[in-house]
Amino acid sequence: MGTDELKTFMATYDWAKTWRDLPWAHDEPTLFLAELCAKRKPGRVLDIGCGAGTDSVYLAQRGWEVTALDFIPRALEFTAARAREAGVAVTAVQADITAWQADRPYDLVLDHGLLHNLDPQRHAAYRQAVLTALAGEGDFILLHWHPRFPGQGNGRMGPRRVAREDILAFFAPELQERLHAREEFEDLPDIVGGGMTQAYYWFQRNQAQQQPAALIAQVQATLQRHKVDAANLISAAGDAPVAARLATPDLLSRLIGPGRIGISHQLLEPAAAAQRLREWSAQAGLDPHHVEQLFRLFMSADHGDICGAAPKCTQCEVRFCKRLRYR
Repeated sequence: MGTDELKTFMATYDWAKTWRDLPWAHDEPTLFLAELCAKRKPGRVLDIGCGAGTDSVYLAQRGWEVTALDFIPRALEFTAARAREAGVAVTAVQADITAWQADRPYDLVLDHGLLHNLDPQRHAAYRQAVLTALAGEGDFILLHWHPRFPGQGNGRMGPRRVAREDILAFFAPELQERLHAREEFEDLPDIVGGGMTQAYYWFQRNQAQQQPAALIAQVQATLQRHKVDAANLISAAGDAPVAARLATPDLLSRLIGPGRIGISHQLLEPAAAAQRLREWSAQAGLDPHHVEQLFRLFMSADHGDICGAAPKCTQCEVRFCKRLRYR
């Protein structure tokens, strides 16, 4: 943390008589944590900027091995004291996340409001620290403030408000949004800029980025399941586009966009989507022409209409698709 940030937080912790006095103290766990705990077995969690310790204690009570990290000693004192009262153990680490390295990957990384208080000059180091700490099948939960209206200022003490599209772009392409929620605070002190939108993100690794060859294999397996002879159709087409009738001109945009396989973190115009697919293929060491032909067959109304305007998700082998959560 920078000197100004350190002074601000040290002063706040010195002023607080108990953890409940902290402006960011919260009794309930951060949104999505309860759902995550219901979906997966306890593992290793890194709570960065643990603050008052609410989330660290909550997760420890549910069997997680908790590393509570903060650069303010009193934050760790509050967290350790609350853990003792609850009869659970947490590992307290005094460190700045931008200068700290995890020794092993974590199944869950949690940030309840650290990023939006961080000097933008340190954002790149923060991002790299999160990506390094997060396991391949891990989850990342983030709380961040948004502006309530375009151009809203941050206030003298911050936190910095950032729009959703900028958050998604910041973590792309390595991470993909799984869930997003928001709540409105209409009236807050002017020192923090007045009202704000508090946003919650649940990110996971973007498997299309991590395992492109596996994604292509899943597409091919789905075509085989529907008895589409992709190899012969592509070979017969040669350099020309394979014969494939698409239900809508923006279908490729939807297929590679954030709502399906996530090659792009935003919906693109059709021409831009085709270009993005070619770039992704080249970066992954795949033949861009072959991948584009394969995807045309995958979307084609003439070849099973597998991933068309109304995707046949129950008949699809593409496990990396975001629509998987609805199956």
